[in-house]
Amino acid sequence: MITIAIELNHVIRNINKQLLKYYQRDYHPEMDTDDIDVKKENVLDKYIKFDSHRARNQFIYIDYPFEIFGAANPMDKNLARDVTSWMETMSNREDEEFRIMYYSLNEDALSIQSSFFFLSKLGTRVRTIIFPKKIDELNGLCDVVVTSNPNVLEWAKKEGKQTVKITTNGESPDDTCTFNYDSMEDVINDDKFLDNILKNRDNNGQ
Repeated sequence: MITIAIELNHVIRNINKQLLKYYQRDYHPEMDTDDIDVKKENVLDKYIKFDSHRARNQFIYIDYPFEIFGAANPMDKNLARDVTSWMETMSNREDEEFRIMYYSLNEDALSIQSSFFFLSKLGTRVRTIIFPKKIDELNGLCDVVVTSNPNVLEWAKKEGKQTVKITTNGESPDDTCTFNYDSMEDVINDDKFLDNILKNRDNNGQ
């Protein structure tokens, strides 16, 4: 079995739009957000400014966890439907069993329950969903990691996992990753993606 671990934020869930909306409303109503590309820019580092890490966490995890994590939209309109269809395609393969799991780092009590609301809103059929406190909690749980987070990619490379970089959040393609895609939709629409995972595994003797 090959397990593909997909990060929620910036791959499945568009929290950037929600972050900007409530930050603008409460802290900088004069901010012009019309020209900000919420799918491509690193909103949290570039636009969401607080005097302390504690104040930023208060905003994200205490004041607006439901609005940011629960009420967010998927990265693409039909993504939830397409993930379900992709899972059905996986189940029909006879050469290898594939499964998907979702994960989301750095979540707290209120954001976790908000994330479950987001997933129920999508009608997700993914069976395994985890909220690790540390990246290395993913070890032993997956073979392929899908993320836009450079820290996760660095960890996954060291652990010998196949890495799928989604170039959202202002990140550029990384030649040291196994794959680079612009979006999760592009991964799903690549008919050779699963075959290439198998080839890489066999070539590396995994």
